[in-house]
Amino acid sequence: MSSNPRESEATPVTDPERRAATVELVEATRALMLAVATTDLPVDDLVEATKSISGLADLLGTETRTRVLRTSFELPAELRGAGEPWRTYGVNPFGIPLEIHFDGDTARATLVGDALLEGPPDHLHGGFSAHLMDCLLGSLVQGTGERAVTGTLDLRYLSRTPLDAPLDLHAEITGRSGRKIHAVGWIEHEGVRCVEATGLFITIDGVHA
Repeated sequence: MSSNPRESEATPVTDPERRAATVELVEATRALMLAVATTDLPVDDLVEATKSISGLADLLGTETRTRVLRTSFELPAELRGAGEPWRTYGVNPFGIPLEIHFDGDTARATLVGDALLEGPPDHLHGGFSAHLMDCLLGSLVQGTGERAVTGTLDLRYLSRTPLDAPLDLHAEITGRSGRKIHAVGWIEHEGVRCVEATGLFITIDGVHA
């Protein structure tokens, strides 16, 4: 029996009401992050805003978990089976959220990158491109029902990946061999490929969410 009564309670991942509230909090946090990164308010207003944000951090920190919330390995496959999209990073503001749509051994998503994702001026940061490709390819593999993790991920940067413009993300499983699953993906803008990725995923046992 757990010594902590809260360990047996529903979390925002499993409790619909708490999950919805957590998702809204995460969305508000992302909006705050963008506002902080781009604000041009006078210094006095920045000082007051810092006090308000610090107060919120103190409030939220009065009861915490050891780690951020995670959803199960099985959820992408369950949603794929139900014909529904898989929404990444709904309960973690640090990741880049994607709404991923599955179709057989392929997946797709769209994104408009904002100022938080900037690398070179007006360009999507290359590291964020890698993050997006890893998430999309990994979600596709999980969506087939495989418990797998990234073994290798190779990227080629082909052309400018603009911010504040629609980007189309694609992934496809290209082969399976034993525990190995091979996949490719790409990011394109207006039909022009900006980034290509090749991934190797390894199926594993005994993984817990």
